[in-house]
Amino acid sequence: PLIDSHFTSAIIPAIGEKMMDVIHGPIRTWIHRTLESITDERQLQRVILRLTQASVPSYAQIRHGPIEYGKDVVVLMNIEGNNVLCMYQVKCGDITVANWRVIRGELEEMFLVPLSSLQIDSIPDTREGILVANGHANTYVEPVMQGWFEEQRLALGREFRFMHLDRLVEWIVRDRLVNELKEALRELGIEV
Repeated sequence: PLIDSHFTSAIIPAIGEKMMDVIHGPIRTWIHRTLESITDERQLQRVILRLTQASVPSYAQIRHGPIEYGKDVVVLMNIEGNNVLCMYQVKCGDITVANWRVIRGELEEMFLVPLSSLQIDSIPDTREGILVANGHANTYVEPVMQGWFEEQRLALGREFRFMHLDRLVEWIVRDRLVNELKEALRELGIEV
């Protein structure tokens, strides 16, 4: 009797919808769906930059361009007293045998051409190459990639990681970067 009937009829559908959301639980796949929908590498690079900036690095910059030397995004972080230079090569979609042949050369350039010391205050203790894709490696290229990563580690002491879509999402959730992701997507005009 205290609430007008027009008001109650207006809010009942909203309350019912919210209750159904609570009963069904949160939609957890939105991060996967949103990230894999990105087809512009520049947008995905911006997302990676924003996510890495959340850890307050000593240096973080997109370096993509005609003379990038395999480094789309570069981040220098202090991890447990070690200066770690993370060099990201960012790709949209799945990794196939055909595009792996190009990517492999870009990854090699990461270590062949050192980063200028102009913007970095300290010498990296460790350098790590990270191939990030908002897809996966298909089954035909998996053994080739795995063999190449192992060869680079054993023969040249180069550390590489492959961060496919699921590892990318795992990183976002584990390090509580969901808000940073939402803000980066909003910056780019990508709807969640």
